[in-house]
Amino acid sequence: MPVPTEKSRVVRFGIFEVDLQEAELRKSGMRIKLQGQPFQILTMLLERPGETVTREELRQRLWPSDTFVDFDHSLNSSIKKLREALSDDSGNPRFIETLHRRGYRFIAPVDGAVVVSPSLPSRRSAPWRWWPLSVAALVLLSTIALWQSAGLRTSGLTRFTQITDDGRAKAGDRYEGIATDGQRIYFQEIDNEQFVVSEVSAAGGRPTPLRIPISDVFLYDISPDGSQLLIANFSGPDDGRMWTMTLPAGSPRRLGELYGSSGTWSPDGKTIYFTYKNDVYAANADGSSPHKLASTKGGTYFLRCSPDGRRLRFSVVQNDSVSLWEVDSDGTGLHPLLTGWHNPPRECCGNWTLDGRYFLFQTYSRAGPKDLWVLPEKRSLFVRDPKPIQLTNGPLEFFSPQPSKDGKKIFVVGLRRRSELVRYEPKSGFVPYLGGISASQVAFSSDGQWVAYVAQPEGTLWRSRVDGSERIQLTPPMEVMVPRWSPDGRQIAFMAWQQNVTKSFLIPSGGGTPREIVSSILLSEDPQWSPDGQSIALTLLDAEWKSQRISIVNLHTNTEMRLPGSESLFSPRWSPDGKYIAAITIDQQKLMLFDFGRRQWKELTSMWIGYPSWSHDGQFLYFDTLGRDQGFYRVRISDGKLELLVSLKGARRLWSSFEPWSGLGPDDSLLLQRDTSSEEIYAIDW
Repeated sequence: MPVPTEKSRVVRFGIFEVDLQEAELRKSGMRIKLQGQPFQILTMLLERPGETVTREELRQRLWPSDTFVDFDHSLNSSIKKLREALSDDSGNPRFIETLHRRGYRFIAPVDGAVVVSPSLPSRRSAPWRWWPLSVAALVLLSTIALWQSAGLRTSGLTRFTQITDDGRAKAGDRYEGIATDGQRIYFQEIDNEQFVVSEVSAAGGRPTPLRIPISDVFLYDISPDGSQLLIANFSGPDDGRMWTMTLPAGSPRRLGELYGSSGTWSPDGKTIYFTYKNDVYAANADGSSPHKLASTKGGTYFLRCSPDGRRLRFSVVQNDSVSLWEVDSDGTGLHPLLTGWHNPPRECCGNWTLDGRYFLFQTYSRAGPKDLWVLPEKRSLFVRDPKPIQLTNGPLEFFSPQPSKDGKKIFVVGLRRRSELVRYEPKSGFVPYLGGISASQVAFSSDGQWVAYVAQPEGTLWRSRVDGSERIQLTPPMEVMVPRWSPDGRQIAFMAWQQNVTKSFLIPSGGGTPREIVSSILLSEDPQWSPDGQSIALTLLDAEWKSQRISIVNLHTNTEMRLPGSESLFSPRWSPDGKYIAAITIDQQKLMLFDFGRRQWKELTSMWIGYPSWSHDGQFLYFDTLGRDQGFYRVRISDGKLELLVSLKGARRLWSSFEPWSGLGPDDSLLLQRDTSSEEIYAIDW
């Protein structure tokens, strides 16, 4: 006879927990409203995590045969409500995976899942007196398994405490960012357009920038005894020069002739490990005797040494991926971690806890950092290959995790991404535009009555009238960029990330299914309509990543015409009269112009070029630039005269997947996306 099924009271996954007895879903301790049928579906999925729960099983449990209901509509509606409560995405699920026409599967790691005890043999040959021993054996085995794997479970995140409140942008997602001696936290941030290292009490307070007589300083690590910082400068011809600085107010000391993109001390303080370009190195603590340990095929950064000094872990950036790698401290055993976990890899920037039991790291999207995860380090008889466990799932994005010295907290940068669309007015400066919506890549229909834009940070394409009415979402989350209206206003061309490359699409402006413009090409970017609406110019790259060019695709004949001499150019922009196409060199240092009449290119101007736009009369090309000359410029087509319209120094612009966006309004007013994000240091109890 089978042992009755028993349910554990609380089931946890990520930052969510389900109280089965009270029928409640909670997120970070806060109750989330979830109706009866969606909650029952969640319960069924948690009963069998990792297994398929068929649509028929759901129908039999939730809608008995004598119930008259549109089953498909009701089930789809309940699944949608459940995903909304979990902030889950059907296209990129973290919790509930859809198996087409079959059912659903709960894919996240579960702690305290609903357990169904296995049936015991009911044959007459099994004497009743052996049942207590069998049950005891099962209990003993379960206890051993739980004891063996106890080190592989997290206790969960219990409280978030904001440590800083200075409103300055932090830089932790790009470099190491945070270090602590137990009493104080050291971190890097941006102050007066310079990277600085600041300090704050571990209990919270007002940060104070350290007085370091070096410009654009990045923080790498703190020595094991907490007496020194490992830093580097990134300005001028000596980018990456490494220094040590004695705390609390010592002078920087040059670390031999070392240059590095990241660095860390060994646990005994006798060795400094560092990365530079594609390589990992080791040197004595004074910078002497540097020697290479390992080489990779991508850029290396965010290096850390294990508490026992035996292993090094670091991040590798290659093409469109960022991954975690490990090598022994003697240079042997180089290999990637978490192979196949994400495709392409999207994990980086980790730190061990002081006891070495856990490795904390973050995941990424193309837009930036996302969530924190923990990788248990302990193997056992029952767990040979521990899997990462998700620690956070919004609403903030977290990065640069740094465990506290006592192991009870995680210091981390928390980012709440916000922005507003602004327009430049000569008398007032930059003011909110279209209600200050959080949007970029804004494009207007030719009659100026409609606007298409990419909502941030979701990356979805929307369309509405300029007054905000008749607003509809055109695409699911797919990281859309550069939408462009057709001259007749019936279609919108855009590019988006798909399977690790960019593709160009057309979609009806009233809604519909996106259609790829050139399906036979690996990569297609920046689709731009011809003035007559018959063709589209775009950048193409072949399947072997060898041949790049700007081409014109006729939408009626589906034929392609290459622009001669465009092999090193991208980002075409068709002039309103159809006589020219502007483009940028691959290094973004030159703005070029193709004359269809003369069938040749000429250089218009030479400086860093971002997001060129034609004036509506076709007399000028507008663009923005970064670096020392950052500002809005325009260049006249007739004679190449360059004019600075407004400086952008000090403007806090939001970075997208590529770079800060800029554009023009229907009246050629200057538009950009202002960053209003909140980025602070937090302490997380766990």
